[in-house]
Amino acid sequence: MLPRFNALIKPIVHMIVASEFRPGRRCRSAITACLMVLPGFPLSSAGSTLSLTKDGPETAREGDLIEYSLEVVNEGTVNVAGVSVLDTLPAEVQFVQATPTPGGTYNSITGIWTLPTLGTNAGDRSAGLQIQALVNQNLINNPADVFAAVNRAEVTAPLDQTPLEAQVSTNIICTSCIDWEIESVGFDWESGDSDWNYDQWEVDLRFYLLVKIANNGPVTSDASIRVTRFEVRGVGLGSVTLFPNGPVAVTLDPGQTRTIEFRSTWEEADDFDFAAFWEVEVSDVALLDPVLPNTASGSYYNEDDNDDSDYTAKCVISSVAYGSYLAPRIARLREFRDRQLLTNPFGKWFVEFYYRHSPHMANYIQGRETLRTIVRSILALVVFSIEYPIVTGLVLLLPPLVIAARRRKR
Repeated sequence: MLPRFNALIKPIVHMIVASEFRPGRRCRSAITACLMVLPGFPLSSAGSTLSLTKDGPETAREGDLIEYSLEVVNEGTVNVAGVSVLDTLPAEVQFVQATPTPGGTYNSITGIWTLPTLGTNAGDRSAGLQIQALVNQNLINNPADVFAAVNRAEVTAPLDQTPLEAQVSTNIICTSCIDWEIESVGFDWESGDSDWNYDQWEVDLRFYLLVKIANNGPVTSDASIRVTRFEVRGVGLGSVTLFPNGPVAVTLDPGQTRTIEFRSTWEEADDFDFAAFWEVEVSDVALLDPVLPNTASGSYYNEDDNDDSDYTAKCVISSVAYGSYLAPRIARLREFRDRQLLTNPFGKWFVEFYYRHSPHMANYIQGRETLRTIVRSILALVVFSIEYPIVTGLVLLLPPLVIAARRRKR
């Protein structure tokens, strides 16, 4: 007899839970208390705790297909059965389809999502629902207006749960509103003349920003694009002006893109190791573009790894000895390497031998100031001999000539 009674009473309870019959809070509590004494009725215990989250688009246009996402998680220590969520779509959208995961059903007429039993393990403690809907047309008459469509969800069962609600608001904008977008910003740079002047190494650098913008429609529109910030740090430059200096007018049809090049003049820097930072903005001339963002920012960090010929980029030992790849004596050694050593077989062999073994030697002398001083002294003699080969030759020949003269006197 008892099983038949339970079979009759359970549909009534589910009807109440599904809000097709909505008694007051006190009445529902009384019904819950009565049902808890009925054997076999699946209610959650005091150890069950649910959480509800909801997500959806912040902005949508008239006629767009949008999606709402719901998730219910069992945060408690016991299984929870008979969970139902009421999610009625706002009047501004039309239901298309719903996909419950991993199971359960969704009634688009009543807005009731019936969940499977939620366990306590990672694989069965949560359930999700994705609802696709189509935004109605002709909601907005004034292009400057924005309509907020609110989608609200509420856990309606089990009845002994603390009431849970979640909602998301979507700003509906008109189809004639322009959507400009900065698709990408590319950075590039080049080096020009370099020289040692007044105890400082000077290099000429030029910087580029390639800004790709798009008109996502729905109509042809005029916009302006400008660089609001461009800064180069680490080489004594700071804020750098890019040209065109100011807004650049652009007209694009729906779906079209265009890349605008901004470049600096030649800037005198004191190193190749720099960090560049930029911010770019696009704005619609006729209308306030409601689809954000209309800005883009980025950065670029350059560590001097410039390749000289086909060999290793840096003079490893000398760079460690002087503390900088751009020291003037290192530049003179690189010049000697490229113009003298790499033009003959023996010189090429020596360069390859040096780059094969120099990293280990550089690691050893790094942090040992005495060894670095010795290496700098040796390199100074090498550079002197390169720049003044005749004087060096005479100096080298002088000791043998003195010795030979003394022997003759004997």
